[in-house]
Amino acid sequence: MRKEIWRDVLGDDLSVTLELAVGPSERPITAGDAAVRLFDAIAMLEEGVQVRSKDDPPAPELQRLEVKIDLLTDLVSSLLADRIPQGSAVTVSADGLVLSACVLSPSCDRIEVYPCHWLAQPVVLELGPIVLRDGACGASWRCRDPGLRDAIGRWVFRMHRREVARRRMRDDPRQDVSRRGA
Repeated sequence: MRKEIWRDVLGDDLSVTLELAVGPSERPITAGDAAVRLFDAIAMLEEGVQVRSKDDPPAPELQRLEVKIDLLTDLVSSLLADRIPQGSAVTVSADGLVLSACVLSPSCDRIEVYPCHWLAQPVVLELGPIVLRDGACGASWRCRDPGLRDAIGRWVFRMHRREVARRRMRDDPRQDVSRRGA
């Protein structure tokens, strides 16, 4: 997909293409403050705030609590796995998204976006009119909450940063040497 032909949907800011569970939705639109809290909570959990030195292991009680929470999250996600749409290649920005035309109908006005693979909780966002081009469809977010738009932008930035790091690891010739030596 050529991003320049989607500038009217994605805007001029940062966008990232990734495999993401998305699909049309009949659910109510997620309130802006609830969506912001979800994006911020995901960021905090994924980034992990390091408050102790690397040499200082976490307390056993904290380790047990983390394992319990991980297991509970896995359990809930597995119970809801049949509700999560199939992953699709999606280009997303703070302004909108572009994906395969077969995912959304032209009359779709809401989309479920699952912002992380380990959580079966979508953010339901309102869409502007669907635009069809070159076998793909795109739509701008129709959200009036600037806090939500900023949260989406921060999430896109984290996903972009993660994708760049993944590409660097994959393309780093030192990684090939270490794999051969193992």
